[in-house]
Amino acid sequence: MAGYIPEIYRAGLPGGLSLLGVEYDRVPWVSLTFMAKRGAETDPPGKGGVADWTAEYLTLGTTRRSQLQLAQEIESLGANLQARGNWDVTLITLEGLAEDFSELMASLAEVVQTPSFPPEEFPWLRERRRAELAQILDDPRELASRRFYRLFFGDAPYGQAVRGEPGSLAAIQPNDLTDYYQREFTPAAATLVVVGLVPFDRVEEEIKRQWSAWRGGGPASPPYAGVPEKLCPPGVYLLDRPELTQSEIRMGYLGLPRSHPDYFPLRLVNYILGEGGFSSRLMTRIRSDLGLTYGIRSSFQFRRAPGPFLVSTFTPAQHTAQVVQEVKAVIEEVRRRGVTPQELAEAQSYFVGHFPLGLETARGLAHRLVSLDLYDLGLDYLQRYQERISKVTLEEANRAALTHLKPEDLVTLVVGPAAQCTDALRSLGPMEILGEI
Repeated sequence: MAGYIPEIYRAGLPGGLSLLGVEYDRVPWVSLTFMAKRGAETDPPGKGGVADWTAEYLTLGTTRRSQLQLAQEIESLGANLQARGNWDVTLITLEGLAEDFSELMASLAEVVQTPSFPPEEFPWLRERRRAELAQILDDPRELASRRFYRLFFGDAPYGQAVRGEPGSLAAIQPNDLTDYYQREFTPAAATLVVVGLVPFDRVEEEIKRQWSAWRGGGPASPPYAGVPEKLCPPGVYLLDRPELTQSEIRMGYLGLPRSHPDYFPLRLVNYILGEGGFSSRLMTRIRSDLGLTYGIRSSFQFRRAPGPFLVSTFTPAQHTAQVVQEVKAVIEEVRRRGVTPQELAEAQSYFVGHFPLGLETARGLAHRLVSLDLYDLGLDYLQRYQERISKVTLEEANRAALTHLKPEDLVTLVVGPAAQCTDALRSLGPMEILGEI
């Protein structure tokens, strides 16, 4: 099953910087990614967004070129520069034609190693992000998801939004971004991922030329891999939005880290529960049988530290309590009774069949390599992925469901009109009406 997967090469520099790559020969393209192995989980308290802001700030000018000059040079090559922070990682990615590999690698090295953090760009960066955030928070779906994480994790690292909140926008100052860069951008906690039509010996030569002298900052923050000391107690929480006619519902509890040995059986169980579209149990019950929503999905967000398990859906306000009750019942049913042999076989077929699609482009393959390196999955991970999915037994899947599905731990957030759903929600048990963030 894994014969089509290209060989992965790995190398390192004396300063600690790692190189991971693949000679991808399907198209004359190359994807270059610098990965600092720390992300939004290291944002200072009350300043969510620092990692993501810092990533973008790096692209706004270097000690050699202004933001305009840099953008014009990259555009002239038909290349694309992107930067973003996420949980556990900060990524700077530059993609373009393989024939321009040397120029692209030089530009990536320039952006990462010699940012100028131009002070005149910071007010513009703040205002643009403020406008983006205002637009995001005007969407009830985004508001519900962000508020759930804040409610559930509280002051723990995963409680802050990756791109920031209204309060953090005002609190973040330029020195927060430069401090993050100087601390977290260090060769000892970084990897370069190179995927494209460039032979390994040339990549290694260029890496040594462009990166050997870089010493960066550090020491990087300790990897965040713990469990929060305090989480939101199970129960129902209501954020009143009287202008809405339907409720956004988020239900979740603390899940597992990416390193957990039950990762593969639990991926399959969750596909059957709520990730598998119209074939999932939640979609069948809540949409097809009861007609209470157009869409519902569950997910385990596997990170370096335990991330959340989350069910996301929406429904007309008058049906809010019924949907909450039915979601909990479906989770309990899967936990207690397990999945069927046919469901497991169909889930395995889906993952095995769709796995190659993520390897068809240089970008998709680079994304896989980032995860492989970030979570120490081993160089044989891609080769063994389909086999490990296929070998999950019904007993293993049902044991994972029994162990890791926890309907009694659910924290439920409803964003909707209190006048239409409060009484029914109170009938389910303890309920708290929330104030604003």
